[in-house]
Amino acid sequence: MDMMIAWTVVFAAGLATLACVFVLTRRIPSPWLRTLLRCLAAVWLLMPARIEVVPGYYAPAFIVALFEGLFRTGGDPTPALLLLTGTSLVVVLVLLAMQVTSARRGRSAGATAREDRSPTI
Repeated sequence: MDMMIAWTVVFAAGLATLACVFVLTRRIPSPWLRTLLRCLAAVWLLMPARIEVVPGYYAPAFIVALFEGLFRTGGDPTPALLLLTGTSLVVVLVLLAMQVTSARRGRSAGATAREDRSPTI
């Protein structure tokens, strides 16, 4: 029950932080960069990682990495950092794939529009 309350607080705080990230990134002219920053913020805020010193418990990965790396003597932040790096790469790859498919769709729609405007004899 305590973990449920803690993750509810983490989720609410993460949503509030994401709302701030949305406000801060609204003036970025590139929709791709704006979406990338917003998705990375969501992943970094809400990705759970196992706490090394307390088996069976999880916390946001960036907090685990921070505490393991800075505050715990002999701590190992590597698993949490690898998790964050891997999920960040997945986000970037998904957004790149979406960019490529939308560019192809735009090109094929443009070619269809050009064919429609061609004069008929």
